[in-house]
Amino acid sequence: MLTKGGSHLGYQTHYVVDGGKARIILGVLVAPLEVSENKPMLDLLWRARFRWKLLPRQATGDSKYGTEENIVAIESQHIRAYIPLPDNDHRTEFFSAQEFKYDAERDIYICPAGKELHFVQGQSTERSRRYRAYAKDCNHCLLKSRCTTGKQGRSLCRSVDEEYLDRVRAYHKTEAYKKAYRKRSVWVEPLFGEGKQWHGMRRFRLRLLWRVNCEALMIAAGQNLKRLLNKRGWGRRPCPTEAVSLSFWLLLGDVLVVFRRSGLFPRRCTQITQCSSRNAIPFY
Repeated sequence: MLTKGGSHLGYQTHYVVDGGKARIILGVLVAPLEVSENKPMLDLLWRARFRWKLLPRQATGDSKYGTEENIVAIESQHIRAYIPLPDNDHRTEFFSAQEFKYDAERDIYICPAGKELHFVQGQSTERSRRYRAYAKDCNHCLLKSRCTTGKQGRSLCRSVDEEYLDRVRAYHKTEAYKKAYRKRSVWVEPLFGEGKQWHGMRRFRLRLLWRVNCEALMIAAGQNLKRLLNKRGWGRRPCPTEAVSLSFWLLLGDVLVVFRRSGLFPRRCTQITQCSSRNAIPFY
C-alpha cells in the first residue's frame, strides 16, 4: 500500500452492498494489494447476482472501477453502470475528444473548426479505431494551437464499445445517477469505517489469504446481524434476571433437601419461601 512514508504490504477489502436502507452486505472479498481494485468487481457482482437470485437495476462504484471492460460487461447485462469514467482528455490544454462530433452514418469525426477526421485502417487495432484529419486542414487552421502540435493532423481513437461508454456518460447528467452516487458515499463508505473502528478490520488478526477472507466474512456477518436485530428488535434476552433468580432458588432448595436428608439440618429449619411468588414453597 502506497502511503506518505513509502509502501508496505497489505490487503484490499471489497464489499458488495445492497442499495436499500438496510445496507445488507451481499459479498466480501479480500485481495492482495498488488491486484488492481477494478479486477474483482465483475466476479463479485455475478456471484451476488446468482447466489442471492437478484436482478439488479444498477451498479454503483467509484472511478477506480470505471474501466472499459467493467462498463461493457455490466451494460451488456442490461444493468445501468453508475460509475464515473476516468477523464483522460482534460489532462492537457488541447481540445478533448468530447468536443468532436461523431457522425455515425459517414463514420467520421467533425472537429470544432468544422474539419473532418477520417478512419485510418493501418493505425487501428482490434479494440480501437483511429481517426485523423488531413494535415493541410490542421496546418492552416486558426485553432491549431488549441488542438495539436503535430504536423500530420489531429487524430482520435474511438473504442469499438464506444456506444456503451457514451451511454454511461449520458447517465452522469441525470438526477438518478447523482442520487445513487450520493447514496454510495453516505450508506456504503461508513460500513468500512464501522468495520475498522469496531470490528478490527484495520488490522486483520490472521495470516494467509484464505484465513483473512474468513475473518472478513465473519466481520461482514456481524455487521449484517446488527442490522437484522435493529430491524426486528432484540426481543427477550437469552438469560433474563427472573430466570436466573428462579433457577438459583430451585437449585438452593435441592441442595437443602440433600442436606436435610443427610441429617445436617433439623426439620424445622428447612422451610424456604420464594420471594417472587405469591405462595410460599416449603421444602421438607
